[in-house]
Amino acid sequence: MLAAAVVNLIRHGWPPSMLLAFDEVWLIIHQASVIMAATTGGNACNMDILAWYVDPANGDAGFSPHRDRQPDDSPATFRADGTPMYATLWLPLTHATPDNSCLYVIPRFADPGYFEGDPEDESAPDPLTAALPNKEAYQHIRALPAAPGSAVIFTHRTI
Repeated sequence: MLAAAVVNLIRHGWPPSMLLAFDEVWLIIHQASVIMAATTGGNACNMDILAWYVDPANGDAGFSPHRDRQPDDSPATFRADGTPMYATLWLPLTHATPDNSCLYVIPRFADPGYFEGDPEDESAPDPLTAALPNKEAYQHIRALPAAPGSAVIFTHRTI
């Protein structure tokens, strides 16, 4: 139902995030908030909520690799036990596969800037280059295909 609503919004010239005008979305956000809190050490929804439409038939490909947060003091965004103070919950409304729009991530063990932060020195490699310094490192990239309505939760420092 919500996936069809996004298509209808786009067809009528509205951005996908107008989906947030519907009560059904807020019911899902409430349910997702309970899951988020239970799985992340108590993180709450901060209302940084987006909806978007990726149509591979139109050449859409989603977002380029990035971190959701780039704090000045990365270690301060983790609790004493190492759990993150911020996390993202991604909920696909349609099948997200490697052929269309699933997430790809670099696990923490393969990301030198995950906890300590990324160097601000202009001569330092960007976070993606630091995590993938050679062709063997590309083996660390993980695809996260997801079914409609499933939840993918990851930390703010995940690339």
